[in-house]
Amino acid sequence: MKPRILVAGLGNTGVDLLRKLSSQWAVSGLEQDGAAVDRARLSVDPTGPGVTIHQGDATSALVLKRAAPEGAQGAVAVLGSDEANLEFLRLAREVLSIERGYALLYDEINEARYFEAGIDLVSQDRACASILVTRVQGGHRVAAGIGLGQGEIMEVEVLAGSPVVGRTLAELHPRRWLVGAVYRDRTLIVPHGQTELQAGDKVLLVGEPDILPSIATLIRAGESEFPLQWGANLGMLSLPGFEGIFDEVLYLLKSTSADRLELIGDGTDTRQWQPLLERCEADGVPFQQCAIADTGTKNLCLDGAEHDIGVLVLPPAPLLLRHKLGLARSQVQRILSRVSAPVLVARKSFPYQRVVLGLADLPFPATAAQLAIDVARVLKIELHIAVGQQPDIVEGAERRAEMEARRRVVERLAGMYHVRPHTTVLTGNPVRELIAFSKGSDLMVVPYPRGQVGSFARPNVWLYLIHQAPCSVLILPE
Repeated sequence: MKPRILVAGLGNTGVDLLRKLSSQWAVSGLEQDGAAVDRARLSVDPTGPGVTIHQGDATSALVLKRAAPEGAQGAVAVLGSDEANLEFLRLAREVLSIERGYALLYDEINEARYFEAGIDLVSQDRACASILVTRVQGGHRVAAGIGLGQGEIMEVEVLAGSPVVGRTLAELHPRRWLVGAVYRDRTLIVPHGQTELQAGDKVLLVGEPDILPSIATLIRAGESEFPLQWGANLGMLSLPGFEGIFDEVLYLLKSTSADRLELIGDGTDTRQWQPLLERCEADGVPFQQCAIADTGTKNLCLDGAEHDIGVLVLPPAPLLLRHKLGLARSQVQRILSRVSAPVLVARKSFPYQRVVLGLADLPFPATAAQLAIDVARVLKIELHIAVGQQPDIVEGAERRAEMEARRRVVERLAGMYHVRPHTTVLTGNPVRELIAFSKGSDLMVVPYPRGQVGSFARPNVWLYLIHQAPCSVLILPE
């Protein structure tokens, strides 16, 4: 026996519903207008199996009792107005004990009323817009009427030139979005962190609708809207010296796709933020103040996902002898061990006109190169690759060749984005040479391998660069 359902409203949408539901459901249609009832009977055979059509007011309890199929499992409202829809579905629940209600939303101002009543919605405007986006925006398909119906589900095809080809999903650092499925050669792949994307894959993305189009563009062709691939906000911690870097934070907020500023403090003395809050309000900068339990770095440095942090901005801090010898971790090291988003040590060297990617030690992750390229593209500034290497007698020809191969990989990656990098090879002490080279730059991008511990015999190159570079340093923890 077919399950039973009641459809109220027999305009074009209602009649089409009768036809499409009748193959799987026993459907009763209800319409007050006599002319609409006649048109429905011409379009749908009311004597056919599974279809009955009634004339009457769908907001009348007596009419509903007469028209509703016995044991109906659902009610659909397409009556032309939200008021009529809500009243019909209320009566269907109270009089006929039909719990499952569905409706076509006509005015978004009434959306909350439907949700409060537990009614599933389809927005006609959103559904039509999603279909048009699919037609206009090649390569993207937006799900219409799925989920919340707000464009939080998209399908995108990975192009051959996309830099995500060969990358694992874990390397993409998903925040506020995820890959729900991968379709490859007519096969469904249920993805996990180590799933590698390939050219031609169709990827089903699920995420918040305000960032999902940007993520779809990133997956499809590698076009990034930094820093959205890590998070939507910039974060500041209430660490000593944070007041002095606020201008650089505002510059970064206005120059990128970040949504707002998260001011993260311990909540014990809110006066410390007052000058910054006044600046935010005066400049029209969106911000949010967050208080946590205490001022310890472990607690201040929360995982970026909790505050949706795309870049965490810190003031400079000294590098002490015990940090150099690996006997203790510096403040920046402790923070880098707690976050996955990039961290900016701001030294007020803005506005950025030139970004340098420091290639100083191996293995060198491609994700750091990707970050430098993204920054150069978003800010429309020069990209320089500075390769710091020691003489052959110290480093060895094999390691020199490996460094050279890595440099070529980075240059090819930049070329895929139509970015022409300027490459400089520096021979000598890598730290000393790169620090000297960075004096002509505004921003340096470096990776930071969390597991690497420095010592007197084997210094942590990245740690020295982070603390001693004369310009701001953007660090990607790995």
